Amino acid sequence: MILKNPVLLLLIPVIVYIIWFSYKRKNRGGVILFSPDKYYIEKNKVKQWFNKEHILFNLTNYLFFTALILIVFSFSGPEIVKKDVKYLSAGNEYFILLDVSPSMAIVEDGKTRLDKAKEIAEYIVLNSGNDYPGLILFGSNAVVSLLPTPDRTSFFHRLTEANVMALGDATAIGTALGTAIYFLKESKQKENSIILISDGDENYGALSPLDASLMAAREGIRINCIAIGSSMAGERTVVIETSRTDRVTGRVSGNYNPEMLRRVAEAGRGYFLENPGKETVGRVTASLKTEKEETEIFFTRKDLSGYFFIPGIFILLITMILKIVVIKELMS
Repeated sequence: MILKNPVLLLLIPVIVYIIWFSYKRKNRGGVILFSPDKYYIEKNKVKQWFNKEHILFNLTNYLFFTALILIVFSFSGPEIVKKDVKYLSAGNEYFILLDVSPSMAIVEDGKTRLDKAKEIAEYIVLNSGNDYPGLILFGSNAVVSLLPTPDRTSFFHRLTEANVMALGDATAIGTALGTAIYFLKESKQKENSIILISDGDENYGALSPLDASLMAAREGIRINCIAIGSSMAGERTVVIETSRTDRVTGRVSGNYNPEMLRRVAEAGRGYFLENPGKETVGRVTASLKTEKEETEIFFTRKDLSGYFFIPGIFILLITMILKIVVIKELMS
């Protein structure tokens, strides 16, 4: 939040001092507006510190100065300024291939592999400039959840809705790569790519991941692979959400094969990352961005004056009403 006229805030101590000075220098004829002090002194009705009249009297003074501060603050022009970037040129297209096979339900370091994969996918999309992300989910089969689009909101919605075992109980990485290649090779953009996020536990499908990566290279499509998992072998117990309300407990293989993903990335002329942090993922997002992005920076402003002025006037009215009540109490 910024202020358009911050110098007006200097009026607050000035006004408070004028009110205090006019009240204290009674020989000059000044009194605080709406103040019942003269009745407080002359009638001598307030005998105790915590009686009703004294509490109301102090409350009205506090409310009066609160209202004064809010009103003056509203005149200083508070507003929220948001910087936005408008992309004037279309970027490249890319697919994020998200593994939703049963092994992605394994919990490591307090999070499932799928949750870690989603966080990485979200970070990539948020930092990929004007490039268009698409989403392919895969298990035993591969499904295009969303074609490359500039609509980030739709992408994040589809990403959030992705669940383990939504597409069967196997892992067909080659099928997922083949599906992405089929759509991207028809793209009019020059430098399109695939980002595969998986634990590498390939165990199903007619098309091998390495064959698919060679196909991508021939089409000029880069494949980046991100491995999620750990090398702890054996079966593990997992809890799989089959719907928003139902959960199933079962045993799944804890296989983790980052080496296969490394070979796919090498054949696909892309990056290979293993359990990366945000800084490391930045290498992938940098490779996605169009070299020459035409952008326009603009600012949107939201005026907040009313959020302070209206409550200030309301509190001032309440103060006036309370003052009248206090005066009547003290004069009775």
